Amino acid sequence: MKLQEYIENGMVESYVLGLASPEEVSEMAAMLKEHPGLRTELDAVERTFHRLSFEEAVLPPMELRERALQPYNWADADPGGGQDQQKNYTFINIHPDKKNYISVHKIWKWILLTAFLLFKFFLFLSIYFYFKYRQVEERRLEREKIRLEQQQGTFR
Repeated sequence: MKLQEYIENGMVESYVLGLASPEEVSEMAAMLKEHPGLRTELDAVERTFHRLSFEEAVLPPMELRERALQPYNWADADPGGGQDQQKNYTFINIHPDKKNYISVHKIWKWILLTAFLLFKFFLFLSIYFYFKYRQVEERRLEREKIRLEQQQGTFR
């Protein structure tokens, strides 16, 4: 590829903007070693991008700085002329806990324990009544079998 074609296809601009793929970066490094004129083109593109970014920059309004820094103006000076005003300070008391687990309020522990015990109780009841149901079904089937045998015995 000729040097002029390489410059015109936008490779220099994509390299300067950081949009070039790793293969294109290695290709650009090889081209920079071969052609010193490419280095001047690269520098010119970088200067153009820097100049355009500063020329087109919009400065923020001056009152924005005061508005942004206002929450941090915690001077103890009394702006009210000696009047007692309630200070709007928020203090967060942080006590680092050296434990490696999360503490839970006691009420949640009792709720969880109660729910667990209720679960176990209902599980026991369901198993108990399941086996009772099976026992009743077995007795019913036995009675039905005996009744059928008696009916067949009377018909003979």
